Amino acid sequence: MNKLDKEEHKAVAEAIFKKDARINIRLSSRGLRSLEARALKEGIPYQTLVSSVLHKFVDGQLIGKTG
Repeated sequence: MNKLDKEEHKAVAEAIFKKDARINIRLSSRGLRSLEARALKEGIPYQTLVSSVLHKFVDGQLIGKTG
């Protein structure tokens, strides 16, 4: 991940930093470990990664893989 990507993730995280609601979700241990590993690679907490992904999905910014 390059510096621009990290700055983008940080900006998204800061934009959604003002948290006024809480959710609880159940994940498999494997899924949680994968999230934690990806977040570590990105250099952000896994909760921030989850929040960022959800935010991008809701805003239509997430592009899924095909094929």
